[in-house]
Amino acid sequence: MEKLRKLKYYFREKICVVSYSGGMDSLLVTLMSKYYGRYTLAVTVDNGFFPEENIRKSIELSKRYGIDHKVVNLNYLKNEVICEINRNLKNRCYICKRYMAEILVKERDELRNTFNKEVVIVDGTNYDDLFEDRPGIMAYREYGIRSPLAELEIRKEEVKEILKYLGVSIPKEDSCLATRILNPPITEERLKMVYKAEKFLASYLGLEGYFRVRDLHGTAIIEINCGEVHKIMDISKFRDISKKFREIGFNRCVLRMDSI
Repeated sequence: MEKLRKLKYYFREKICVVSYSGGMDSLLVTLMSKYYGRYTLAVTVDNGFFPEENIRKSIELSKRYGIDHKVVNLNYLKNEVICEINRNLKNRCYICKRYMAEILVKERDELRNTFNKEVVIVDGTNYDDLFEDRPGIMAYREYGIRSPLAELEIRKEEVKEILKYLGVSIPKEDSCLATRILNPPITEERLKMVYKAEKFLASYLGLEGYFRVRDLHGTAIIEINCGEVHKIMDISKFRDISKKFREIGFNRCVLRMDSI
């Protein structure tokens, strides 16, 4: 409750642009800014690296909670950004966030002109994120984008607790499909393959926790959290999965044991 009080105070009288994905972290930040700030604009950048359903979800949530929301289309797969990313796949997250930050800065400058007041750009990075390998955070920092959840040391589980306390349904967590591609180039076809593979795997095994399908030179690498890995430890099921993955376009599939 003390952290919630501080979060409310953080947004007091602020005009904010929120980097908004529709996930639980950015949703909480957006709602706090809307309820306790002066004005809030949630901005979703459609960069082509997330399924269309994610963009629809962000739009639906913004309508449900009366959030002023804007979707900016910047499909990296259809411009020179993808070439830059494929030349430097190791730093894909930094490059991606840098271009997103430029869009957010533009939106901030427009609001400054509208209100003739200072405008702050914020995102949903939580305190736990600071201890993971997230080079995109550095890009946002370079553009002066702030992370109230991280600044107030609010962890992911605390985000869930606050949303429950507020009576807000916790959105399903999604992540960028481009992180699934382990060797260049990232292409629309490969992104669709991992998306279809993950959708099938989740449905076929009834997965509820963390899992990923990554693509390395056409090999599908399956990662499943230790609490559910038993669901795939059946030779007949694995054969079905392997067959389906080949239909999707993979050469073969393997289970990554060191992720268990």
